[in-house]
Amino acid sequence: MRKTENLALIIVLMLLAACNAPLTISKADFGESTLSIPPGRLVYHLPKTVVNIEVTARKITEKRGPYYRYSERYLNLSDIITEDNEYWEIVEARIYTSGIPDPNRIYTIAAEGTPAGAALNLTPDGILQGFNIPGNVSCPSPETANTQTTSDQSKEISFDEIPFTEEQLIKTSSAATAEEVAAEIYNIRDSRRRLLEGDVKNLPPDEGSYQRILEGLNNMEKQYLSLFKGKRQTETRKQVFSFVPETNEAANQVLFRFSGQKGFTQIDDMTGTPVYIEVINEEVADSPGIQQNPKVRTGMIYCKPGKATVKVIDRTKQLTEKEILIGQFGSLHSMPPSLLDSPNTRVKMDPATGAILNVSVQE
Repeated sequence: MRKTENLALIIVLMLLAACNAPLTISKADFGESTLSIPPGRLVYHLPKTVVNIEVTARKITEKRGPYYRYSERYLNLSDIITEDNEYWEIVEARIYTSGIPDPNRIYTIAAEGTPAGAALNLTPDGILQGFNIPGNVSCPSPETANTQTTSDQSKEISFDEIPFTEEQLIKTSSAATAEEVAAEIYNIRDSRRRLLEGDVKNLPPDEGSYQRILEGLNNMEKQYLSLFKGKRQTETRKQVFSFVPETNEAANQVLFRFSGQKGFTQIDDMTGTPVYIEVINEEVADSPGIQQNPKVRTGMIYCKPGKATVKVIDRTKQLTEKEILIGQFGSLHSMPPSLLDSPNTRVKMDPATGAILNVSVQE
C-alpha cells in the first residue's frame, strides 16, 4: 500500500513539472516597414514588374555584280541586284518580365524560435523568393538593354576571290568577259550533269572524292553567278528595352526609335520612327494595403498580380502581343499567420510579380 501511494505521488509531481515547463515558441510576425526599422527584424521587398522587350533587327547589305547588265542576255536571270544598297529591318520582338525592388512595398519579419518565416530566400537586391527552400534558388537575372551582334560574313563584300581564268582576263570589254564567264557557268553545269548521271569514265575512284568534286562544282557556279546576280550580306543585332508600367501612366508610350538607314537610334533622334509599347490593364484592383491590428498577428504579405496585355507596335504593324502578370497592377494579401510558424513549411514565390507559386509542408 505504501509503495502504491509513493508511485502515485511521483506521477503527480511529474505531471505538475510538465505543466510548469516553459513551452518552445516558434512564430513569425509580419508587418509593413516604416521609416525606422526596429532592430532584430528581417526585411524583404515585393517586386515591381518590369516588362522587357528583346528586339531582333537585321542589317542587309547588297552589292551588285560587275556584269549585272548582261544577266538576262547570257543567263536569262531576272532576279538580280541592280544597285548597291544597305538597309535595316525589324525581324521579331519577344516579351518577358523581370522584377526590381518596389520601394513602396517593404515588409519586416519578427521571428521567435525557428519558424519557416525566418528562413527567407531573397534575390541579391532583396526581393522575396520564398521561405525555407533548400539549396540555392535559381534567380533569372534580367537582361539589360545591351546589344548583341552576329553576322553571316565578317569581311567586306567583294568579288576578288572569284577564280577568273586567263581567257576571261584577257578580254578587252565587260561584255566579252561576261560572255566568257557565262560560258564557264554552262561548262560547270554540264560537268555536274554528267557526274550526276554516272558517266563511268568521269567517276572518281571513291565516294568521298565524288562528294568533294560535286561541292567544288557547286561552289564555283555560285561564285561565277554572283558576278551577275550580286551578293547579299546580313548582320543581326539584338537589343533589350525595359519598361516599368505604372497604373497612373498612359498605356501607349514610345519604347524606342528605329531607322531603316541606321537601325536602332536614340529616343530623341527624330530620324528614327517611333516604336510604341501598349500596356492594357485587364483588371483594375483596389489595393488599400494590409490593414494591421497591433493586437492581431499579421501573416506573410504577398501580391496577387493583375493581368495585362502588352503590345509592341511599329507604326501600323504589330510586332508582338502577349498577356502577362504585373505585380503593381494587382492587390496585396496576407497568408494565415500560423502557416509559417512550423519549420517544415516551404513557400516558393515569383520574384517578378510577388505571387505565391507553391506552398508545401515537409513531413
